[in-house]
Amino acid sequence: MIFRTLIISAGLCFVANASLAQTSSTEQVNVQNLDFFLIQAFHSKYASSRLALNHIGIQGQKQEAGFLVTSVLESYPAHRAGLNRGDLITTIDGQAFDPVTSFNRAAVFEPETTSHVLSVFRNNDLFEVSVTPVFENLYDSFRNANTASIQQFSAGNKIIGYLHLWGLSRSSHDLILTQLLMQQLAQCDGIILDLRDSYGFLDPEHLQAFLNSYSSIDITGASGWLTSINETASNIASNPYRRPLAILINERTRGGPEILAYETSKLERIVSLGSATPGLIGSYEQAGDSGVLEYRPADSTRIDGQRFEGIGLQPESVLDWPLSETRRDDPQFEAAVTMLLGII
Repeated sequence: MIFRTLIISAGLCFVANASLAQTSSTEQVNVQNLDFFLIQAFHSKYASSRLALNHIGIQGQKQEAGFLVTSVLESYPAHRAGLNRGDLITTIDGQAFDPVTSFNRAAVFEPETTSHVLSVFRNNDLFEVSVTPVFENLYDSFRNANTASIQQFSAGNKIIGYLHLWGLSRSSHDLILTQLLMQQLAQCDGIILDLRDSYGFLDPEHLQAFLNSYSSIDITGASGWLTSINETASNIASNPYRRPLAILINERTRGGPEILAYETSKLERIVSLGSATPGLIGSYEQAGDSGVLEYRPADSTRIDGQRFEGIGLQPESVLDWPLSETRRDDPQFEAAVTMLLGII
């Protein structure tokens, strides 16, 4: 099997964060699922072992009629082609579409430079777009999308900043990058921190960008990646963003980003909005060399004395945005701007 060969050659050996799969606590993730490559890339011990594949920068859900896009990474082929959240990709070059196998047909994944035609349904209209995939591991793709997302804009007489943290990593490089991105927005009157569809591990150093002071996160009964969450608490610096923030979350905000939203939303100057997170803070374990990852829920873990697994974070302001509602604007983003202007 082509995927099995790839796994063995990469020396896959890790415990993966539950935040990296769009799945329930009883589901498995196999190598035919795009999320498998996301998990593998984020949790490989070495950069050289991250599996690269041809992809167009989307996440989504397989459905009987096609592939439903749940998010689009900034600056990647799908974004440049104008694909939106809620689009349904039905075919590629006249054949059924799959985000992995449609672009990776060889026994060993190799860069592809061929342009493909996607058929897409949006609001009952069918149209076509051309895309050429990139060959890259998804860790690098999410990190690049973090950077590409940053923007500043005027709202009334105020300057609002925006940053989508698609992925959280504990690598020194990415912790520094997060700090640098926040520094670019330091003079904004308010910032929208977008954690929708975000994945990864939380490190205490992520919190230094937002909190005036830091004490260890109150976690008991920790397992998996959560056991080391406070190990670098003594390294926390004190140069945080001190103005209002609006944090966007949804049902696909998982793992570390959920806890980041939970901890920062305790501050009065920070508001959260969107939809509730799922509370997926457990771990994945590889089942032998089968190429299957099985989820291990963090049932014994308590944050501030309360169970978080399977419960998650309820936003201060609930504003659902169903995937069936495809639109060019972003109602949750617009609501965040309005909320910020009300407290700046």
